[in-house]
Amino acid sequence: MKEVQIEFFKTLSSIQDNSVYQAINEYDKTDSLEDLLYNATYEVITSICELLDGYTNNRLQLDLVDRKSNSSLKAGIQMHDVCANYLKWKNMTE
Repeated sequence: MKEVQIEFFKTLSSIQDNSVYQAINEYDKTDSLEDLLYNATYEVITSICELLDGYTNNRLQLDLVDRKSNSSLKAGIQMHDVCANYLKWKNMTE
């Protein structure tokens, strides 16, 4: 594997670890398993979008390109901000 690929997968591993531990720390016994899973997956997905946006690892400059149109899905948006509008999660400050 190339160095950039290794860096990418190590960063994904870190995202997974952080998201699991954050979900466990925020978990309340009154929360349902569904809430726990939605929150954990929310954290993973938004963190991956932050990685694509360039906020997570300055050694990685990534893009997500539609091969059909050859256009970037990042064009004109911050991926992590927009994905939050589409994902389910329980607001832990409620």
